[in-house]
Amino acid sequence: MLDKSSPADGQQEQKKHRRNVRNVTIGLGLTWLLLAACVGYWAWQRTMAQELGRLGASADYEAQTNALVVDRLFLEMNSVANMVTGQSRVVELASRYRVDPTGFAELTREERAKILTKDPLVRAVGDLMTELSDDLLYARIYMNNLSHDTIATSQWSESFNILGQIYTGRRYLLDALRTGKGQLFGIARLNQMPSYFMTRRIDDADGQALGSVTVRFDAPIMAQYLTGRHIALIVNRQGRVTTASSQPFSLRNVAALMPAESSLPSDSDEGPGEPMDIRPESGGLQSDRWIIDGHPYLMRRKPLNDAEYHLVTLASLDHLAPLRQQHLVAAGVAGGFGLLLILLTGRIVGLRVDRRVRAEQDRVLAISQAAERDLTIKVRERTAELAKSNASLEAEVERRRILEEKLKQSLESVNTALAQQRDFVAVVSHEFRGPLAVIGVAADNLLVALADGSDNVKMRVAKISRTVKRMATLIENVLAGDRLDAGPSPVSKLELIDLNEVLQTAMAGFDDDAANRIKVQPTDKVVVKGDRVLLEIAVQNLLQNALKYSPTSENIQVNLLKVNNTAQINVLDRGQGIATKDRELIFMKYFRSKGQTASGSGLGLYIAREIARQNGGDLTLASSSSAGSTFSLSLPLAKADG
Repeated sequence: MLDKSSPADGQQEQKKHRRNVRNVTIGLGLTWLLLAACVGYWAWQRTMAQELGRLGASADYEAQTNALVVDRLFLEMNSVANMVTGQSRVVELASRYRVDPTGFAELTREERAKILTKDPLVRAVGDLMTELSDDLLYARIYMNNLSHDTIATSQWSESFNILGQIYTGRRYLLDALRTGKGQLFGIARLNQMPSYFMTRRIDDADGQALGSVTVRFDAPIMAQYLTGRHIALIVNRQGRVTTASSQPFSLRNVAALMPAESSLPSDSDEGPGEPMDIRPESGGLQSDRWIIDGHPYLMRRKPLNDAEYHLVTLASLDHLAPLRQQHLVAAGVAGGFGLLLILLTGRIVGLRVDRRVRAEQDRVLAISQAAERDLTIKVRERTAELAKSNASLEAEVERRRILEEKLKQSLESVNTALAQQRDFVAVVSHEFRGPLAVIGVAADNLLVALADGSDNVKMRVAKISRTVKRMATLIENVLAGDRLDAGPSPVSKLELIDLNEVLQTAMAGFDDDAANRIKVQPTDKVVVKGDRVLLEIAVQNLLQNALKYSPTSENIQVNLLKVNNTAQINVLDRGQGIATKDRELIFMKYFRSKGQTASGSGLGLYIAREIARQNGGDLTLASSSSAGSTFSLSLPLAKADG
């Protein structure tokens, strides 16, 4: 028989349940607030780490890219100065005016210029320098004799020129006459323009100094080559910003950002520039995050090949403070809303508990002893079944846990191998680029120097130039492949592009014989929106592929069409066609058909298709027969509203 509870016992039971519900509600509310605070703090730290990581990767990429550009500009200045000093007319002019005639220094600059311009050789050399400076955007190219008198200069015919100007005591001129080369960053005296000066000595056949040639490149023009979303600075060893992509940093001093071992005192009569207010950010590494003139920045520094300069990239962190405020507000709203739900739920649960307590009391009074015995038996049977099921479930869970750990280990190994492969390719490609650039420039200069040389020598030098271009193209394809495998770049620039310009740029990368074999059907302007650099690589790969598999006596046909809302570049080669079983495999990375004798890496078509797809299009094999194959590169046309 069941004992019947008295009304007093029921009330005590009800109060007990209410007290338990209230305590649980308070505990859940406090736990929720603590959890919301912890999750908010964790989310902020994670978001900040991700943002800093993204900015760091972007800054590293821009630092590397801009450093390559600036190194190339300095190398080009040096090459131009060397090329001019080797010109026969320049050597002849330097021999003619090795030193100033007696009384020449007492004349005014205008009088000296008037006398010099009467010499046809002075005008001819000046015209050569003018053509070079205009083509390469140099401020000026000029030649000085041993008296430091300017005896030839670009823009000599303009009213504002330096012909006849005597530069006495200029360090870069003295260094060039003494050691063969000199360089300096300074403010041009005539127009107060910050500029880079690169000087090379002119020698006669016996190695005796005749004078010097100086290439001047204005810093504002070089600043136009510093691209990217972050601030790029070129800093000399005195900490002075010689070129900046942001005007407030120009000609200021940021020596605090530079390593102490790289700093040198100034050896010119110009000051080091006004120092900026620079200090390490609290909580950041001294070489990583800085406060500059009251603004936080993430800093990346890369030394240039010219030991006189470093490239510094600054990523602004001003947006992190508002982002933190947003996280605090979101965490507060989430905590308050969750606390309100817990209180309401506690109230509802309390009311339901009251009803259930009363119902339970009524049910207990109505249940018979027999029903309790039957229920006990069923509970025991069900408990045994559940125990058996739980044992099986636990075994299955353990098996899956072990399998998951093995899969994670395998995935980590694969990711590590892929990361090491990309790092190796990037390092090798970077190490190859510098020597290839030097070899390419040397080959081009040698072709110019051997204009009257034997055909056999010129043919070998041209072969070197073509080989360098082919290796450079291979490196660009490998890097493009890794870039595409890693997904779209956060700093990819989408712009409106005329595909006619892309075709012309791609054709410019081939030698004259190859370019003459490419027949492009004239068409109107065809504009798409995409990454110009990647699209040029894709088109160049298509043209290179067609030229490679076509006989050298045959031309290839290129058609640029508009089909509905799509732009199509169709490239028809004169090869032997592609086997049916290989027509999809040719777009796979590193795949090459059996029996092919033409050299290649198996990357061209793969990279071209991936570039097309990342820009919203595709690359397909439109047709193939024994008379040749047609590849079709399709891209969506840009909308009329831009």
